Amino acid sequence: MAPRTVTMVIGLAFLLAGLLIMFLPMTSDTPGGSPVSCGNALGIGFDEVAVEKIDPAFVGICGRLRSERMGWALPMAIGGGVVLAAGGLLGRRRSRR
Repeated sequence: MAPRTVTMVIGLAFLLAGLLIMFLPMTSDTPGGSPVSCGNALGIGFDEVAVEKIDPAFVGICGRLRSERMGWALPMAIGGGVVLAAGGLLGRRRSRR
């Protein structure tokens, strides 16, 4: 396989993995063992009012979980996009010469 193809496949894999991780839902367990939905890293699917009724502390816990996941999933997706774009641009410049 050509280096350009390998670079683009790796970049695409990191981009898709980062996006997938951002959209996967998260849960936290109460001391009683029942799950509390925290939504995904973007906050989609998180009902703050419903979670606050269970326990107000879980609003902060879910916020911390979302920020931690976004803290490593977003750089993974951006890095994959940069590698993918660099592979595309690198191959074009070499093929013109």
